[in-house]
Amino acid sequence: MATRKAPAKGNKRSLKKKQHTPDYYPVQRMIGLGRDGGTLNGALAGDTGKLLSIENRRLYRQGMLYQIKIDLDVDVTVGVDTEVEVYALSPNWDVQRAYALAKDVYDRAHADELSQTAVSKARWSDFRVENGLTTNELDPVRYDNALAFQVKNNGEHEYSSVDKAGTDTTFSWGGAAANRLDILDEWIRSGRVSTDPSNISVTVPYDGVNSDDLSNSEMENLQQDGNNPPYSVDSDNDPYIKVATLYYKPGATGMQRLSTGFFDAPCGIFVTNANNSLQNGSLKLTVKAGDYKGVHAQRMCQG
Repeated sequence: MATRKAPAKGNKRSLKKKQHTPDYYPVQRMIGLGRDGGTLNGALAGDTGKLLSIENRRLYRQGMLYQIKIDLDVDVTVGVDTEVEVYALSPNWDVQRAYALAKDVYDRAHADELSQTAVSKARWSDFRVENGLTTNELDPVRYDNALAFQVKNNGEHEYSSVDKAGTDTTFSWGGAAANRLDILDEWIRSGRVSTDPSNISVTVPYDGVNSDDLSNSEMENLQQDGNNPPYSVDSDNDPYIKVATLYYKPGATGMQRLSTGFFDAPCGIFVTNANNSLQNGSLKLTVKAGDYKGVHAQRMCQG
C-alpha cells in the first residue's frame, strides 16, 4: 500500500489553509495623496473610505468612524516655509445623530422600491454624504516602474439621493440647495431641546411664616437653576474642527511638525489646507490597523 511521504522537517504547512492564503490581512493602509492634473494647494477634501476602496479594490463604507493620521513628507528641494492645516468632522453627538437620521430617511425612502421583486439593489451600494465644501477632492497616488507618481481616481463614488417633490436630492454636510439637503439643519429641526420645566411657579403657601421650611427664592431656584441645558438648545451647524497644523520651516529656525498623530474622522472625511503648492504625494494618509477589512473603523449607526 502506498503511503504519503512525510514533509521534510522545517517544511510543514497547515493543512487547514489554502495554498495561497497569507498569514496576514492584505491591506494598503498608508496612501499618498494627490490631485489629478494639479498640486496640493489650498483647501482639499479627502474621503477615507473612497481612498481605501480605490487602493484595495474592495468597498470601504463611508458611514464609519475611522482613525487616521496625516503626515507631511516634503521634498528636500522645498525652500519656503510650508504649513498644512488639517480639519475633520467633529466626533460629537450632533454629527453622529445627523448622519444616523439622514441614513434612516434614505432607507425609508427606498423601502417601497426595494420591496419590488424586480428590483435588485446595486452590489456596491453605499450611503454617501457630500462633504459640504466647495473644494477639489484628494485621490490616491501610486508610483510606476520608473518611480513616477500616478494619480488614481477609478471607480464609482456617487453621492446618495432621494426623490424630494420630483427632484433628485443629495445629502450634504454643507448648506441646503434646490437639489441638496443639509443634514445638520435637518437634525436641528428634529433635535431642538425644550426648557424643562418651561413654566416656573414663584409662590408657595405660608411664605415667610417659617423661612427655614419654605422660601419663594428656594422654590424658584429648584426649578430655574438647570431648566436650560448646559449647551445650546439648538444643534450646532458648524461641523468641522481643526485637528492640527503641520509645518516645515527650512530657514534659520529649522522647525517642523510632520504628523497629526491618529485622530477620529467621522465618515472618514478630512480636509487639508496648504499655504503653498506641494507636489502630489507630499501628504500621506495612514489608517489605523483594525478588524474592519484590515483597518480600525466603527459604524456611525446600525443598519
